[in-house]
Amino acid sequence: MDELLRLLAVVKRDLTADDVRAELGGRDPSSEHTIWAPMGEAWRVVAVFDAPLVDPGERKAKEARLRALLAPFSSAERLSEPPAVSSERHRLELDDELDRLAERTGARAALVVDERSPVVWGCSAPRAEGWDLDTMEHAHELAQDAAGFGIDPAEWLAGGPPAAAALREAGVDETLAQRWSHRFRRVAAIAPDWTAGEWRDALQIAAAIGHTRRECRGGRAPERVTAHTETWGVFAKGFAQIYLLCLVFDGPYSELHAEGPLVRALTHIETLVLALPPVDPPPRSAKVIAFRRP
Repeated sequence: MDELLRLLAVVKRDLTADDVRAELGGRDPSSEHTIWAPMGEAWRVVAVFDAPLVDPGERKAKEARLRALLAPFSSAERLSEPPAVSSERHRLELDDELDRLAERTGARAALVVDERSPVVWGCSAPRAEGWDLDTMEHAHELAQDAAGFGIDPAEWLAGGPPAAAALREAGVDETLAQRWSHRFRRVAAIAPDWTAGEWRDALQIAAAIGHTRRECRGGRAPERVTAHTETWGVFAKGFAQIYLLCLVFDGPYSELHAEGPLVRALTHIETLVLALPPVDPPPRSAKVIAFRRP
């Protein structure tokens, strides 16, 4: 029931309708003030508007948008599934959709994050425990610090956490060597089986996602984020006020090539994200990703 109520709220907000309801059985609505679309074999969702929809183009556009919002709920059985089953189904669908988006745009990865919590809501690659946005930020800071001493953090992380003595040999002073040894150990423990290449990809994406989240202002996700560097690029669009759909690239990229597929996929991705159960309070870890090169 909670899932259905959230869906109706999304439809009402998205269509700027006066009221939205789900109906089972009975006659299909025929008023100029309403539009409707089927959901499964028996259910339908009806949107009611204050003013009549007399413009055929406007009516057709709103009906198409309603069908797109209901697409992930095409099976009415999902509305009566146990929450855990339904949530896992949506997570798998979201990951699959992000994987297709990354493939269409040539991105290293596609992710959905938000500006409030460390959760990665969806991603286009296999997941690993503990590699959440907080850990990404800490790992990126460590990588930047280490690079200043000519240290390749990906090699260190893949080879096991370095002892303080090894860091001192690299030119790190005694105090920093002890501190960095602990930091390397905590980060490396998250994914002890990752190779140097996998760590390098993960740190690259951590840098891009960190940049994107810093663009959030006043508790809201930005409408659009673009950035290009020699080692990574990111294109992101905000949705539902707090979420960001992000494409991370290996370097400079074509914004035109990235934006078209992202915009076309956004409606479906938004519906899948909003169908996931909320996380309250925000967790300090999440099931996120081991980024692997194809």
